[in-house]
Amino acid sequence: MIAIIGGGPGGLTLARVLHVHGIAAVVYERDASRDARDQGSMLDLHTDTGQAALRAAGLEQEFLRHARREGQDLRMFDFTGALLLQEDTPDDAPMARPEIDRADLRELLLRSLPTGTVRWGSAFQYADGHTLHFADGSTATCDLLVGADGANSRSARC
Repeated sequence: MIAIIGGGPGGLTLARVLHVHGIAAVVYERDASRDARDQGSMLDLHTDTGQAALRAAGLEQEFLRHARREGQDLRMFDFTGALLLQEDTPDDAPMARPEIDRADLRELLLRSLPTGTVRWGSAFQYADGHTLHFADGSTATCDLLVGADGANSRSARC
């Protein structure tokens, strides 16, 4: 079994891609529930990176239904706030780097996973061999551990 530490976009996308390929995975997320906190602002997903991952997860079309074309516009300002550059994306431009609300992306990913894939309230502490230890004193075992909790990753290979 593959254990994924972190229920953000990266961890949930990995869980979905593994699921599509018939590989069992569990996501351990420290948030108490899917609604425990605000997910933040927008996220740009470029064609060759984030959108490629969602394509591998079988979720590209659903992503594009939620994504915003206007998120591809570019504006640059100097330190005084004066506009230096403005590039507006034409309505018929490809969706090369659209924006999506993080909350919408998280919901899209969570809905795509089998019930029970995400173990809420599981604050990872450390791995000891194949055993994972959590802040509440519980443990779990895995064959492979993936740290997908951003800069705070304390994960190690099981």
